[in-house]
Amino acid sequence: MKKCWMETAQDGNPVPAMEINGTARTLGSRYDGGYAARVWIDCHVSAEVENMILFGLGDGQLVLALLEAVPGSILVYEPEEEVYSLLKNKAVCKKINAQRRVSLFCGERQKGRLEEALRRMLNEDNVDTTMLAAHPAYSGLYEEEKTALNEICENICNQIGLMKKPIQRFIEAMLYNQLHNIQYMEAGVPAARLKRHWPKEIPVVLVSAGPSLEKNVEVLKEKAGRAYIFCADATLPLLLERGVVPDLAACTDAKKNMNCFEKEESLDIPLLVTANSPAELLKKSRGVRLWGDDHEFIQILQEQAGLELPKVPFYSGVSTALFATLMELGVRKVILVGQDLAYSPEGKSHISGREEKYVKNEAYRIEGYYGDMVYSRGDWVSFRNWFEKAILAFPKCEVINATEGGAHIHGAIQRPLAEVMEELPEYSKTFQEVLEPVSVHISSEEYRKLMEGLSHCQSDIEKIKQDGYDKTFFENNCQPPVLRLVIDYMKSLEEPGRRARFEKAVDYVSDLISASQSGMMEKRNAGE
Repeated sequence: MKKCWMETAQDGNPVPAMEINGTARTLGSRYDGGYAARVWIDCHVSAEVENMILFGLGDGQLVLALLEAVPGSILVYEPEEEVYSLLKNKAVCKKINAQRRVSLFCGERQKGRLEEALRRMLNEDNVDTTMLAAHPAYSGLYEEEKTALNEICENICNQIGLMKKPIQRFIEAMLYNQLHNIQYMEAGVPAARLKRHWPKEIPVVLVSAGPSLEKNVEVLKEKAGRAYIFCADATLPLLLERGVVPDLAACTDAKKNMNCFEKEESLDIPLLVTANSPAELLKKSRGVRLWGDDHEFIQILQEQAGLELPKVPFYSGVSTALFATLMELGVRKVILVGQDLAYSPEGKSHISGREEKYVKNEAYRIEGYYGDMVYSRGDWVSFRNWFEKAILAFPKCEVINATEGGAHIHGAIQRPLAEVMEELPEYSKTFQEVLEPVSVHISSEEYRKLMEGLSHCQSDIEKIKQDGYDKTFFENNCQPPVLRLVIDYMKSLEEPGRRARFEKAVDYVSDLISASQSGMMEKRNAGE
């Protein structure tokens, strides 16, 4: 049982206090809170620390002192709502809340927002300059809440570690694509805008490239017209070969092999893309482009141009990108096909023609579709976990797993595809008709603003060069969109020291921008 009240320290500042099981405890110094905070910082915070995650607000003096010692972001989690209530109208708390660098979260009700903020704050580049610490006055208090915060940060750091290699592998293609693909947004359809016109009563079959897909291709062909068919790019060769023309194909991998689009007819199929999608594909494609959740650099330019931004973020992998888009659009029934997320009994990883090595790892032996145990792998387990969380997050959407093989996905209803499709009526509006209205397309004025934003990148990167590391990150209130490209490239580098990574990344992005803008200028002059 806790009882909270306010005391006054000898320096005149307020200090929260509480009684726990008959023992009184103050959450700050009874004498000089500012001095005590500076002493703690001198002992515990090294010069390399640029961002701070602090458990416990205390009397607020430590946060004020950290603003002097730490140049970057400060995130504070106060576990006791009553402590914040006592302080929120005091001068110290008003000073803290006035600082844009400080994010303050309080109590159990803000745990969800806290985790979201931590995920935005931590990334591959800054994790080694971010410190997690508990306010010294909270020693022995709120141990469960402290452990929970540690676990959230640990999980995020583990995910950052898993993403390091993929980022290093794809970063150059990603940056190249982002700078080149803005020019292909003209007349495209933002998913966030399309949802206002979406026929929610029409179900969507989400087709992935798992080995079980081959048993269901004929059903998709026979029952065409009862649901929209959205597919991952890797399924296109098989679907087209069997006479199934999907309503939309998704290609969101920066270095996707163009073999998926060898058939000429594939270039007329509408595409779900992002600015990370291969520039080569977007140049060749003749279908309508549906623009989904994108990189932060692109999102800033889109927002400046007046475009709606999606609220459902993508996850790694093309099938999760498709599912996130369907949730964004408000689809009420999704039917999963080919979503194995596990090896087949014969050791196949994907449909024929796209085989990857079979690895029998006991750590990834999971529950199968039919109640048996199947072998999966790390990335597939991650995707399965994501699907299960997404299904819980969108209870209004009925998700049917008609894969008929692979891993069991909790929260999805398991039914055979033929049975599900037989029950569906013919739909009354084709997907092409959904995409037709001019009102859902990016207008010529919006496109002009996008290209205008892109044209500013050259001068913005030169200013970043001139300002240098400290001014760019810690003094400039307004950071240009192109800085997001610099930070992303920094994430891929191994050089010790964030400053060294910054300088190398600025030079790389500067050269890339110069080359991309020269290339686009040559194309315009050539009339392409």
